[in-house]
Amino acid sequence: MSEPAVALRSTGLRAAGASVAGRVRRNNEDRLYFDLERGIFLVVDGVGGHAAGEVAASIAVDVIVDRLERGGASPESMVRQAIACANNEIHRQARRTVEYSGMTCVVTVALVAERRLTIGHVGDSRLYKVTPDGLWKLTCDHSPVGEQEDSCEISEVEAMRHPRRNEVFRDVGSAPHQPDDPEFIETVETPFEPDSAILLCTDGLSDMLPSTTIERIVRCYAGNPQLVVDALIGAANDAGGRDNVTALYIEGAAFSGVRARAVQREPESVAPGSSVRPDRTPSGQARPADVSRRRITWLSTGALLGVALGLASITGLDYLVATSRGRILVVGAESRFVSIAAAMAAASPRDIVRVEPGEYAESVVLKDGVELVARVPGSVVLVAPSRLENWTGLTASGHDNRISGIRVLGRSDAPIATGMKLDGRDLVLDDSGFEGNIDVAVDVGNDGNIAIRSNRFTNVRGLPLRVGRSARPTVRQNIFMRGTDEHGPALHVVEDAMPTLDANLFVGYADAIGAPPTRRQQLLHGNFVIRGSERVGR
Repeated sequence: MSEPAVALRSTGLRAAGASVAGRVRRNNEDRLYFDLERGIFLVVDGVGGHAAGEVAASIAVDVIVDRLERGGASPESMVRQAIACANNEIHRQARRTVEYSGMTCVVTVALVAERRLTIGHVGDSRLYKVTPDGLWKLTCDHSPVGEQEDSCEISEVEAMRHPRRNEVFRDVGSAPHQPDDPEFIETVETPFEPDSAILLCTDGLSDMLPSTTIERIVRCYAGNPQLVVDALIGAANDAGGRDNVTALYIEGAAFSGVRARAVQREPESVAPGSSVRPDRTPSGQARPADVSRRRITWLSTGALLGVALGLASITGLDYLVATSRGRILVVGAESRFVSIAAAMAAASPRDIVRVEPGEYAESVVLKDGVELVARVPGSVVLVAPSRLENWTGLTASGHDNRISGIRVLGRSDAPIATGMKLDGRDLVLDDSGFEGNIDVAVDVGNDGNIAIRSNRFTNVRGLPLRVGRSARPTVRQNIFMRGTDEHGPALHVVEDAMPTLDANLFVGYADAIGAPPTRRQQLLHGNFVIRGSERVGR
């Protein structure tokens, strides 16, 4: 059962939480707790046979809340003491009661006070922060697979499907601990701005939904925490619901559902002899302000899990009403709109055109303020009509657009001149894919506020990405992949273009960027390049 959304008068915080068993398991070993007045937020995932996992989770909630309500110490010290006390009590109970032997749990705690967020974390539950700049995973997964994902050795989707995904090497309860024991409690301290939101969740949610889908749902239902939580849990169940699912969502008074803007920062000063920017981690990843400990989250695309964008998938209706946007116009064989163009013609600013799986042999022109999204990311395929020259799949020349989950496929008998032409402003392209017989997959034509993130370019015959004159796009966390027998760069950057490249992966390219050597080296800083068996670090 969902907790009600509650407003905190002094700060304007709103929150809601819910925990369900999922579609496979009979009992629910997850627990959650929140107290807006005190700024305490907590999710726990219990581990153990029979009812032991539920017991461990319940002990953790009781002990942690009791310790945090006493106050007194600094937020970080309180969090450490609370988790350590819960750990030792669970261990004590497990040793004295046979049926509880071996019970443990994983925990994520958040304290919000005076616009400051303090996190205590053990295990593989997660805390995400959503800002106007995007979604960030502020906790590390204390698991072998999680470490591989955080270090970019495997993609997010590969981690979600990994057979050892549920193994953890840190837990609460398996052995006695002190609050400051090394390799036990991970703590993070960062601002909590009024225009940001946080999501605490167990792996039953994060193993079912990729980060791009989580962010999309949060932004769609921003302003109504209950709808955010219900939509997230519903989407996780739609994707399989293999585990208990728990979501606890908190947003600031000024948080808006508008999509992430493409942030383009001017270079900032650094300490003498240092190559690390103040707004970056040592590896070059963009950093939310003052995050003390974080690793990179690789937001790759590919064959993503099918999830519904919203509370339900309703067939036969032309739209649903969303809380922070306008209508959702549904495109599909059994919907009112059988083509994307027809839905786009009927759309108004702030509407979402949501497309059902299938191939669409049509050229799409986005209207101002309209989002184009695939209900199942990667299942909506734009293809060219056969033997049609100079065909462009999608054009976005206006402003305030988002394109998400769309795949562009060029065939031998149906080549594509330009997959997507982006020369508008305030535009985001994410979670999409480009493949095959395409001359230019994405062409950025101006200096508008454009973000290209978490997309996949696979064996594009021509040029995956062209950054045109004076263009300044943010290109972040994309995968560019082609066979080593192919020629040409992944990106062509004209002389006066100024793209920001961050945490992208280039595989199989002799030269990842078409630019003079000095410029190429500068642009590639903070990215990964793999040339055959060779791997070039960041």
